[in-house]
Amino acid sequence: MMIGRIIGRLLLFAAGVVLVRDALVWLDTHSIAPLSLAGFWSDLAANGFLAARNWIDHVAPWLWRWGLGPVLSLWALPSFAVLGSILLWSCRRPRQRRFR
Repeated sequence: MMIGRIIGRLLLFAAGVVLVRDALVWLDTHSIAPLSLAGFWSDLAANGFLAARNWIDHVAPWLWRWGLGPVLSLWALPSFAVLGSILLWSCRRPRQRRFR
């Protein structure tokens, strides 16, 4: 339970980071350029992203085209925010009942 809450908080923190990044890009360029999950992953570890893509292309190219490609093209902000909120909600502490 505690690990789920920690991961949920980290995901909400990542959503905040993506929000700040998108806001700074908008202020700088005056155009909306939302960060995708693939862009977030490649910003964190470009070599890992390229290695995973090359490995999947060699093993099962349909998996990249129909599975991971569309998922990684999603906007990172709502993805992180929704996943973090779900984790925090599902891993919350149970309420203690007080009997009188």
